[in-house]
Amino acid sequence: MSEDKKNRYFDRELSWIDFNTRVLAESEDTANPLLERLKFTGIVSSNFDEFFMVRAASLAESDPILREVYTHAFQLSDRQTQGFEKSLALELEKAGISRVSPAKLTERQREYLNTLLHQELMPLLTPIAVRGDETLGSLVNMSLYRVFQLIDPKAPGALHHAVVEIPKSYSRIISLGSESGYAFILLEDVVSLFAGELFPGYQIVQQGSLRITRAAELSLDEEKDEDFAKMMSEALRTRRASFITRLEISAADELVSFVKSRLKIPDYKIYRAGAWIDLKSVSQLAFQPMFENLKRPAWTPQPLRDFEETDDLWTLLKTRDVAVHHPYESFDAFLHFLGEAARDPDVLAIKQTLYRAAHPSAVVSCLERALENGKQVTVLVELKARFDEQRNIEWARRLVNAGATVLYGVAGLKTHAKVCLVVRREIEGIKRYLHLSTGNYNEKTARLYTDVGLFTSDDALSADAAAFFNVITGYSHPVGFSKIEIAPYGMRKKIERLILRESMRTNKERPGMILAKMNSLVDQETIDALYHASQAGVQIKLNVRGVCRLRPGVKGLSETIEVVSIVDMFLEHSRMFYFLNDGDEELYLSSADWMPRNFDRRLELLFPIEDKKIKKNLTDLLKLYFKDNVKAWRLGADGVWSKIEAEKEKRFRVQEYLCRKTLQSAENSPKTVVVRELKPQKPKDEAPDQLRNQPRRTPSSHRDIRIIPPS
Repeated sequence: MSEDKKNRYFDRELSWIDFNTRVLAESEDTANPLLERLKFTGIVSSNFDEFFMVRAASLAESDPILREVYTHAFQLSDRQTQGFEKSLALELEKAGISRVSPAKLTERQREYLNTLLHQELMPLLTPIAVRGDETLGSLVNMSLYRVFQLIDPKAPGALHHAVVEIPKSYSRIISLGSESGYAFILLEDVVSLFAGELFPGYQIVQQGSLRITRAAELSLDEEKDEDFAKMMSEALRTRRASFITRLEISAADELVSFVKSRLKIPDYKIYRAGAWIDLKSVSQLAFQPMFENLKRPAWTPQPLRDFEETDDLWTLLKTRDVAVHHPYESFDAFLHFLGEAARDPDVLAIKQTLYRAAHPSAVVSCLERALENGKQVTVLVELKARFDEQRNIEWARRLVNAGATVLYGVAGLKTHAKVCLVVRREIEGIKRYLHLSTGNYNEKTARLYTDVGLFTSDDALSADAAAFFNVITGYSHPVGFSKIEIAPYGMRKKIERLILRESMRTNKERPGMILAKMNSLVDQETIDALYHASQAGVQIKLNVRGVCRLRPGVKGLSETIEVVSIVDMFLEHSRMFYFLNDGDEELYLSSADWMPRNFDRRLELLFPIEDKKIKKNLTDLLKLYFKDNVKAWRLGADGVWSKIEAEKEKRFRVQEYLCRKTLQSAENSPKTVVVRELKPQKPKDEAPDQLRNQPRRTPSSHRDIRIIPPS
């Protein structure tokens, strides 16, 4: 990168690491409940897994930033590891949650584990000898292994090596009988304890744990005229043997040297882990149905008041638009909308995009019900949704078998737009109803991600949505849209025009204003447009959860730009863009961040909010994100993120405020039953994904924790 670019833009990868520094700070904050802190530790590990599979893998060996990226990433990993071992693990032990080492097992615990080994574990363990000059190329991505150095007492001069994969199909955390608290042992410690039975006749000299990370990008020729689902399945198989981007290892130097030589991996890609390798799976302890006094009280999304107070959904939506704000308001609102469409005899067709669905998926079940009831159902399933590819292939086949028309999008583009269109026959003729959203059709993540959805019957918006589906499903040029903008066709230019218009309409007496909330700000052309607007005097406030390449507060460049980021109990995921427009305010929602991939390589939607009441409410909501002084961070011109602090009596935490406000609104609704019950917020297999830089599911192992009765 040239010196000028360094001065104008922060590095993307280093900015991503900074984001995870903010996440890690939540695990270090003693004001958070203990298991909340453990959860954030797991999130950092999950994020780094994806980072090394995707971002680090995309950097060429010749890229001058590569070594710096690894150095910063491993420095943060060191901070995480040391913080866990020296603080969090000790606090967990004081709270009664303790890891038992093999040396400290009671006789009864050892007997139990010995029985467990022979009855259940031994058939799952496969020692693999590493002979001669053999490599370790068969190691599986993200799997945990024990590596052994052995000698044969009959020929003591030679050293032998072997690896044993820790079974993914078995619980990594095994509960042990304890008179007080909760004691557990890790599965790799059990394997270590009884390893001698895996190598009869040999003596174990030393052993350790390791885990590798492989590149996860898929190589696809989407122009080939063949079964795309089959091609994706083949590509997923090739991913398993892709090149290694990271080695995590906890072992003595001699074993590290051996593994390094057999993997042919440079030193800078090797992370020397501590006694707790892969904290992501360890963090699953935070999601067990116990230790409630150590958890944050879970939030229960409230019913959408507008839907609860109507007996006729279609009449309501013909009367006015309705907005829903997740997770404060329940995803059941969309399921209500889709369920009504599935069973209403007057509904003729449903068209929907699916990027990441839950498992199991109530959305897919609704679509299947619609097919059973004779509706025409067209679903665009994005098979290239990273780490959800296999699951989406399964959804696609299931919908095809149910009778749906299933499409896989446009060659060379990911379909990231969130849109559902319902076509209904009414007395006046055909009427279309529409749902547009900033987030996925996933009822599980809708409990954890903040997103905004819009229900409408606006004819122009609905016609645009129908035209959008025509672009995807047939031969249709993306022209003639009256209200929405689509990437990669017109969205970039639209955003740039809106920023330029704000620059042209600003003056000293009435400065322009731009408020924007997004996950990532990476695109240089858009950043340059914001710089130009700042130099014209436009006041710009940006709420960017993750990566931000824009450098704020630089004299003569970005003096009027403020950048903040909020890391809290919910993942900030909604994309909202406000322009003062000389008093004629405009507000847009979108599925897209301001990144080259969203503008140029994805099908995305940008849509306006025109209902005056909804526009005001969402604009007021957007402004609240710049008032937070409890969970917010501010980006300096030097690239340093600083926690925003406030006096105790002036503390304002936006997510906490929105929870209270939603409860108050629900209490004032005559039909709404306010749900206050506190329950586990998220199934344990979903835990590590909460604060990913991009919303996708990283493959994880050891998801279940084996619970046995205490002795």
